[in-house]
Amino acid sequence: MKAMVFRGVRDLRLEDVEKPQPRRKEVLVRVAYCGVCKTDIHIFTGAFPAKPPVILGHEFSGVVEELGEDVKTLKRGDHVAVNPIVYCGECKYCVQGRTNLCENAVVLGGAGEIILDGAYAEYVRVPEKNALRIDPEVSLKHAAMTEPLACVVHGIELIDVKPGDRVVVIGAGPIGLMLAQMAKNSGSSKVLVMDLRDERLKVAEKVGVDITVNPLREDPLRAVEEATQGEKADIVIEAVGSIKTVEDSFKYVKKGGKVLIFGVPPEGAPARIIPFDIYFKEISVIGSYAVPAESFIKAASIISGKRVDLDPLITEVYPLERLREAFEKAEKGEGLKKLIEVRPS
Repeated sequence: MKAMVFRGVRDLRLEDVEKPQPRRKEVLVRVAYCGVCKTDIHIFTGAFPAKPPVILGHEFSGVVEELGEDVKTLKRGDHVAVNPIVYCGECKYCVQGRTNLCENAVVLGGAGEIILDGAYAEYVRVPEKNALRIDPEVSLKHAAMTEPLACVVHGIELIDVKPGDRVVVIGAGPIGLMLAQMAKNSGSSKVLVMDLRDERLKVAEKVGVDITVNPLREDPLRAVEEATQGEKADIVIEAVGSIKTVEDSFKYVKKGGKVLIFGVPPEGAPARIIPFDIYFKEISVIGSYAVPAESFIKAASIISGKRVDLDPLITEVYPLERLREAFEKAEKGEGLKKLIEVRPS
């Protein structure tokens, strides 16, 4: 089969590799679409470690091609979205339902201590429990967005957006725009989104964001205060991953408010945060990491019910052999979500 193999930093090669065979309680998935994620870019550029050779790609949908022994919940021809975190189901975190924190997890095509071959390939071998059957009427293009939306669902649940909350989202990338939509779905009375790119803010308006702010042209703090009658935000969600925007988050949150660090900051990089303000203003600071299994199921249901507008977020679709081009554009921040369409030969 054809696959784009990661051979080292900035080294991607289209290769003929052996087609995997499903083992017990596994299925073989014929890949339809795989989303390009910032995690892929971190690995591609060497910011995240990965032992080559390996096939990346962890946001994907496809069709069940073959069944391993003892597969009971799926059949050939089923359309599936795949949770890339292969959790053990037995450690203390899994027992608590926090499968994203599994002590023994391995990851299909994403970042982790152990990375299994992922979906920048014609076929991928998937544990049965990680392949979620979806309604065949749901576009496989939309189904490939299940994993990033599941991350968003998890974050929104952790920060506990309530009806009437005023929410600030820093960053209007695909994740930020899904966070904004899910905040609206949770009953927030006002959502303000910040970004340095006007084209992204136009998409934010298209998907229902109440207020958009470009900090290059206007004072973001003043905009937040005007939107909240001087009280600042109940919830601030950082969805960029830069140290500056993490630090800025605390400027926009009111007393008793909450800050969600959703973006991925550079590992080990410190931020200047004033602990006294967190204490004196009773600010809650929460981190959100990856995808619990329950959130993945919820995300698939949200997509099936058309509760988020995904089409404006998908700006480009590339064939597998143009993966490097998609990576390079994503690295520059051009466009929004890039999908790789895989057409098995």
